[in-house]
Amino acid sequence: MGKASGQIEDGIGIIGCGHLGRAIAEVLIGSGYPKEMLRVSYGGSPFTLEKIKRAGLLENVSDNEEICKRSAVIFIAIRPQSFENLRSLSFPSSALVVSCMAGISRASIERMLGIDVCRMMPSGPDTIKERKGVAAIYPHDDSLQEILSLLGLRVYELLDEELMHAFTVGICLPAALLVAEKKGLDPFQCVDDFGHEYPDFEDIGTWARSVQPSFDSDEARDEYVRRTCTKGGIAETMIDSLNFGCTFLTALEKGVSRSKQIASNREASSRVGG
Repeated sequence: MGKASGQIEDGIGIIGCGHLGRAIAEVLIGSGYPKEMLRVSYGGSPFTLEKIKRAGLLENVSDNEEICKRSAVIFIAIRPQSFENLRSLSFPSSALVVSCMAGISRASIERMLGIDVCRMMPSGPDTIKERKGVAAIYPHDDSLQEILSLLGLRVYELLDEELMHAFTVGICLPAALLVAEKKGLDPFQCVDDFGHEYPDFEDIGTWARSVQPSFDSDEARDEYVRRTCTKGGIAETMIDSLNFGCTFLTALEKGVSRSKQIASNREASSRVGG
């Protein structure tokens, strides 16, 4: 077996077993990955622990220190606001560390952890569980590609880390398209126009349309949109723009700007913390 398969067989750890971490863990096991080779951690919330139990992952719970010692591949699936909690951990230089934290650059992570990392921006947990997800990665890594193929994710390898901002906007499209359609807008030409500047965006637009759920009522659709939005996040910025009467193209541009702003703020915070 090649290097990639060897790393996977040595164990996978997931720091942060919230919605995203659980989705990754559940699909890995459902795809045949040995359950005993998987370790997960969580931040102590009883609510999260109950979700872990329901997912059948209680026996896989470990602490972060043990994950760092015994895992050859480590996913960081915590909220970006909890980034500083990683400072006390010792990540082995031989491990493949994959950050799923939105808005925190490789440079910031590597400065804190002292090792090389990959960045990964996946679509939502529901799409991962349905094996209809997408993910952007930077830079390329064979082991990560192999894991993501187990997860059934369509992978976009970015040539520039800055393109992560546009991809983040892309995974917010399912909700934004619903709002645009409710307002009688035709967003698809805007998606195509946006794709002239950002490679693969038209393809991501097609994906977004394919994963939109169907709704029995306007209330159910609106609830889906609300659940998609994080306070102060990219999806909320885009949807607020549409509600204020902006064009869909402007909403996309505002989403990218918000992603860059969030990243800049977190970069400044990490420098202060460091």
